[in-house]
Amino acid sequence: MKKTLLLLTLCAGAVTSFAQVTPYSLTGTSYSQNFDGIGSGLPTGWAGYISATSTSPGNFYIDSISGAPVAFGSVAYGRYADSAGLDTLAGACTTDIFGAGFKNVPSNDAGAGTNAMNCGDEEAVTNRAFGLRQKSSGGYDPGPAFVFCVTNTTGLSGFIATFNMESLDQTSPRVTTWAVDYGFGTTPTLFTPVPVASVTATSMTTGGYKFSNVPVTVNFGNLLDNNSQNVWIRIATLNSSSGSGLRTTSAIDDFHLTYTNSVGGTGVVNVSTQPSVSLTAIGQATSDKITLAYSTSEEGTYALNIYDLAGRVLHTETVNAKNGGETITVNGLHLMPGMYIAKINNGNSSSVARIAVQ
Repeated sequence: MKKTLLLLTLCAGAVTSFAQVTPYSLTGTSYSQNFDGIGSGLPTGWAGYISATSTSPGNFYIDSISGAPVAFGSVAYGRYADSAGLDTLAGACTTDIFGAGFKNVPSNDAGAGTNAMNCGDEEAVTNRAFGLRQKSSGGYDPGPAFVFCVTNTTGLSGFIATFNMESLDQTSPRVTTWAVDYGFGTTPTLFTPVPVASVTATSMTTGGYKFSNVPVTVNFGNLLDNNSQNVWIRIATLNSSSGSGLRTTSAIDDFHLTYTNSVGGTGVVNVSTQPSVSLTAIGQATSDKITLAYSTSEEGTYALNIYDLAGRVLHTETVNAKNGGETITVNGLHLMPGMYIAKINNGNSSSVARIAVQ
């Protein structure tokens, strides 16, 4: 539950080419960010860029008055429009709806808001998201990117990211198409799109009169593994929006990153380096059925647990393992769409598998 009431201000936006995101140092075996606290500034590792291309990060989004990175100030702006495309109850909110830039917005996950909210209601929503309003020029269409940068991935592997892609203005007809890519270095000169087959989402578009929240899962495979440079993950739109009329407000929320840590992770996804047992999710997991395959060279009794990303145990059972490979089917969990972790362990050896539930 997101409880902290944020009273934040969005400074007028401008760009510069010299500012740079501050990379985040990953630890353990997972990272989570809900953006509820962006009123005091974006979390370490996060930034908004505009004028981004496949060969350049673009321009770091800053406060035009101080020249500092955007702190999002002291009013928690809303972003919903009424049927006429305006909020007639508060003039300041009308300006914010149509003013381009990265914004602190109320999230549209878990019923946090409705398209009919007035400005006061929007500002009172404690569940916030990292938002963006596009415009036709200045690197906002195409070119904006939500960026997460880490210092390196040395000793880390098997990255899987999940986040929510939100379309936040039901009155905007123009459609923006987003994609996930990655780059390496202090200032990357090449960003590579993640293969489409590795991205699971019903849609990666915003606008088109949609007021929506779409869970996205990105399996990076070995693309980010064990890299000694800064590693950039972007959710970007590098092609012009389609259609005509108003451009929309988009946002991301509830970003989670899981990975294997071979140099000392902690928590439920800590993985034994011993090769005596392995665990893999097979087939398409659903809310009520998960199939796992394990292989072990050490017979005996193992514990199988399934966790959510907060580390809560959702299911546990005992597995009497034999040498070689077997499958396990778990039914009746009634899971919500999202990412989960399965772990098999006998006290000496353990292995984990990441499960994407559609």
